[in-house]
Order: sequence, then structure tokens, then C-alpha cells
Amino acid sequence: MKHRALACLLITIALLPPSLSAHPLDDVYRKHSNFAENAPPGVLLRRMSLQIRGVIPTAEEVRAFESANPDTRNELFAARFLRDADYAHYWSGVLGSMLRARSDQRDAPYDAYQAWLAKSLHENRSYRQMVRDLITAKGPVDQNAAGLFYLRDNADPLEAAEYVSRVFYGRRLSCARCHDHPTDPNYKRRDFYGLASFFSQTFVRKNKLDEIPWNRREDLPVDARKKYEDEMRRLRALMNWDKLSDAQRKKLREQNELPFAQIDVLPELGLRFPHTDDSPGGDLVKPVYPDGKPAIIEAGADRREVLAKWLTAKTNDRFRKVIINRIRTRLMGWSFFTPLDDWGPETKIRSPEILDHLDAVFVEKDYRIKDLILYIVTSDAYRRRAPAPGESVNGDESALASFPPSRMDYAQLFNSMLRGTNNASVPHVWERSATTSLDLTGQGALKQAVKDNKAGFTNACEVPKPVHSSTFLSIFGAGRREDVDDDEIRPDIDQVLALMNGQLTSRIWREYGDPNKNSFILQEFERTKRMDDLFDTIYVSLLSRHPSEKEKAGLQRVFSSRFEAQGGFQRDQVQDLVWSILQSREFIHIY
Repeated sequence: MKHRALACLLITIALLPPSLSAHPLDDVYRKHSNFAENAPPGVLLRRMSLQIRGVIPTAEEVRAFESANPDTRNELFAARFLRDADYAHYWSGVLGSMLRARSDQRDAPYDAYQAWLAKSLHENRSYRQMVRDLITAKGPVDQNAAGLFYLRDNADPLEAAEYVSRVFYGRRLSCARCHDHPTDPNYKRRDFYGLASFFSQTFVRKNKLDEIPWNRREDLPVDARKKYEDEMRRLRALMNWDKLSDAQRKKLREQNELPFAQIDVLPELGLRFPHTDDSPGGDLVKPVYPDGKPAIIEAGADRREVLAKWLTAKTNDRFRKVIINRIRTRLMGWSFFTPLDDWGPETKIRSPEILDHLDAVFVEKDYRIKDLILYIVTSDAYRRRAPAPGESVNGDESALASFPPSRMDYAQLFNSMLRGTNNASVPHVWERSATTSLDLTGQGALKQAVKDNKAGFTNACEVPKPVHSSTFLSIFGAGRREDVDDDEIRPDIDQVLALMNGQLTSRIWREYGDPNKNSFILQEFERTKRMDDLFDTIYVSLLSRHPSEKEKAGLQRVFSSRFEAQGGFQRDQVQDLVWSILQSREFIHIY
């Protein structure tokens, strides 16, 4: 049932002639803009591979795509990429940046948060259910890694309110921590504390003997606090706590140490409004939804479950449209609104009919991100070509009419440099000294960051997050995971120098064609004994296309005139060619 809409789409594409199989998204899109003709097939394959799984296609995939049926190959390869474990590796990094996931989170298994995201995406779980799991998480984090959503900020209810509102509701409400919201006169400070009170029942326990933190006990009702503290005194008396020496207390705590933190929920806990000079306070605030409306909650209920149900309800299209906007921005190069985490009262929605259409599709597909991506990338609107050099485009409409080229992000670039040169792994990333029943469930084992990795890195997902500032990934925009979406794509001189003569680039191109490294390009030469034939393999491997006749002629002139004639494999010349391609705009951009 959950794949019925997807199956219908693929049946239509496969069985109807191209002229009759118009994509529904294109009909809506054309009401806003005429868009350019489709990009060349190889360009489209490369774009899909980079955006879906964060890496360029292999030479074998390029050649398989070229020989496949043109009427169905885009859809089939898109589905193939979505099943690939690299989809989960790449998009878990995208969501990991959104959620500020860290590999080295204290009191948790190493990289557990990222691994949970990757597994959920690989299995094509509903985004709706993923968010519910995050918001309602409890128990030991080694058994329920969704609890790292709270452990990240030590279950601080004000922090949880800020990030839930930004990430899942698309509003920056944290200004109301200290005063009424400066740009929304209808949102008051008490409203923000009402939102935070949804998370007030939650706290982190790291030892079986841990009690409610002292700074949270004031958030208990007076009678409940007295009852709780009386019970704690009774338990300490049973253990003779006051008569134990410091060494005995230490030993007892060590015996009751939890292997990892756990998220606990105490129904009686609330949140008091702070005392200020200009406003009364000290009362336990009542829960208020992000839209400012009060919540009705039964006594003793887990407030987070009420919020999760309200937030992810089908009637709340805002929840869906926030994540749709993020996905659409990555795939299409333009946003329905910006910033991605602040859809305020004055925000102007661009092309709202397209957003409404994708919202209906997302609901139909049960909030599954893979299915939404497949729906978008199988449209002509997605396939539109990038503007030709010097082509005149119409300002604000250019992103709709033509595909806006963009630089690769840090993960795409790192992964593609390894794949394009057939490097299995690199030992470090330092730069500075210092169908009818189509099932999109992922195939293949997932990779994961490993503490003190000794085997080498094969994918950016294996590098611990946040990355060190002296690494290749940091230079190319990997964030510190201190704020929502702090990864960035921005050109600067450090990136130019790192690509030209950095340690990663140097290692990759110097090992290219190394007979001691089981080099694929050397094996290709041994098979054909012709340098000319290697040009095609190099271009297909790195640029996902064949060299033009003009490029072939130029390469032949360079190899025959600039260098001394050789009868064998011209490794130095091949390395120079690979180095040049790695520096090119075509390699480091998505078109």
C-alpha cells in the first residue's frame, strides 16, 4: 500500500509513450515558468548521483546508463541510487547538520545519532515517524539512539523548544526566551515558555542513583517536590548514605554507573516562568503549541507525545512544508522561502502552488523522503539544463527556468575525488599542520564513523562530526554542529590552495596509476595498450562524460609533443591530466 503511488508513477512512465506520460509536477511548474530543455543525459546522471547519494557515478554506471532505454533509464537509475547505501550516508549527513548530530557525544555510543539517521533513511522510514521518535524518545540511548536529540543539550527544555521550533516548525522563536518576540507582536515570552514546558518532564540520568537535578526541582509543584524529597531521604537512609565515607560513596556510585545515559520522564515536572522586574513569575506555565494556541493535556500524560501528535498531524501542513522546502532547495537550487528555519508572518512564499502540490504528494507517499526525491527527480522540471555560458536569463525567474549550477559540498567533493580516481580509501583527511512493487528499502551494509579510525576513510560519512578545523572537509564547509545547518558551501582561497597542492589532492593524484596500488587505469592500459583509450576512461570516471573530439585532439597533441615519446604507460602525463580535471569548474560543480 505505501508504495502504490510510486508504483503507479513508474507503471505510467514505463508503459505510456513519452508524449503521453507527462509528469504531474511539470503541469504545475509550467504555470509559473517555461523551463529549459533537458540537460544532456550524462550531465543529468551525474547531477542525480551527486544529489541523491553524494558522489559521482562510476564509469560502469555511466556506460550502463548510455546503453539503457532512454524512456525509462532516468527513473530506473534514480531508484537505483536511492537504494544505494550511499544515499543514507549522504542524506544522514544533511539531516545530521540540521539536528547538530555529533559523533563524539558524551555518555553515548560513538556516532550513534548519525547511525540512527542513516538506518532510518536506508529503510525508507516515514519522516513523520522519525520525528515522532525523536520528540518522544526515552530510555537508554544505546537502546534508543533517538534520545540523543535530548542528550545533545542535556534535556534542557528551553533548548529543546528552540530547536524543535526551528527544525520541525520553521520558526525562530528563541528571541522570546528573554522578551516578547521582536518581529511577531502576537508571540509573547510566556508563549515560548509554554512551548518549552512540553519538554519539562524530561531529564538525563547517568547513574542509577541520580536524582532529579537540583536546578529542576523547583519546577515540581510544591506538594510533589516535598513528596519527592521525602522519598529520596528515605532511600538514602536505607543505604545509610549519610554514614558512608567518601570512598564508600564513590564505590557505590561506580557500582550503579549506567553504561550510557538514559532519558527519563517524570510526569510531575513542569517549568516555572522566571521572575523579572517588569513581569510577574514563579508560576508553572501551561503548555502552548508553537502557533501560540494553548494545549489541553490530561494530568500525568507525557506532554511530548501530545506535541508530537499535534506537530505531525495531517492537518499541520507546515511541518511537511518545512522539510519539503529543505529537500527541494537541495535538488532544484531554489527555495520556497528563506531562511529555511524561519517562516515568519512576513515571509513571502515563492510559487506556493508548487509547494502545495509537493505537500499533497508527500502525504500520499506517507512522508517518505526517498519517494519524494524520486518524484521530483523524475520530472522535466528537475531535468532542465543549466544556462549556457553567456546565456541571458531573467533574474528571479532564472532558477525556475534553468538549473542553477552549484559547487559541490564537502561530502560530494571528497567522495567524488576518491571515486573518480578509484581510490579505495585515504588514511586521513588532514590538510593543515595541526516498478509495480518497487521497494526503496536500502541495499548493502551501512558505513559508520569509527573512533580512532585505523583502516582509512572511504566516505565522508566515516569522518567523525564535527570535523576538525584542519581537515579537508572543514576547509570545504563542514560545520561545527553547533547550530542548525551550519554546513556551508562557499568558495575561498583556502579551498583553491587545498585543491591545488593540499595533502588529500597530492595523495590521490600521486597514487594514480601506481603499479603497487592495483591501479585500475594501469589495468585498463594493459588491456588496450593505447594511451588514447585511457582519455575516455578518465573523463567518464571523473566527469561522467566522454571527451569531445576537440578535447581528444588537444590531448593527443599534448601527449605527443610536450612529453618525450614513450612506448609504455605514461604515468606522469596521466597524473597531470587527472590533477587538471580535479581543479576544473566542471568537476567541482553540479550542473
